[in-house]
Amino acid sequence: MPIASLAILVYAAILVIGGFIGWRLSGDRMRFTSSLISAAMLTIAYRLSRISPRAGYLMGMAITVILTVMFAVRLKKTRKLVPSGILLLVSVAVVITLAWTAITG
Repeated sequence: MPIASLAILVYAAILVIGGFIGWRLSGDRMRFTSSLISAAMLTIAYRLSRISPRAGYLMGMAITVILTVMFAVRLKKTRKLVPSGILLLVSVAVVITLAWTAITG
C-alpha cells in the first residue's frame, strides 16, 4: 500500500478516535458526527486512490486542507494545543504527504 493511501486511512482513524474521545469527554455529539463525516469522505478518497491514485490523493488533499483550516481557526480561537494544535500538525503532515505524492506520481 502506498504511503499516501496509508496516510489517508490513518488520518481518518485519528479523526474518528479523536471525535469519539471529544464526545465522551465533553458530550459534544456534533464533534463526533463531523469526525465521522470527515472520515467517511476520506475513506471514499482512499477507495478512489486505489482505482485512480492521483484523483484519490487530490480528493484526500482537498478534504484535509479544509480540515487544516478548520483546526487552525479553532486553535486561534481556543489557544489550546490539545486537540486543535495536534490535529493541525497531523493535518499539515497529511497535506504535505498527499501533495508530494500527487505531484511526483
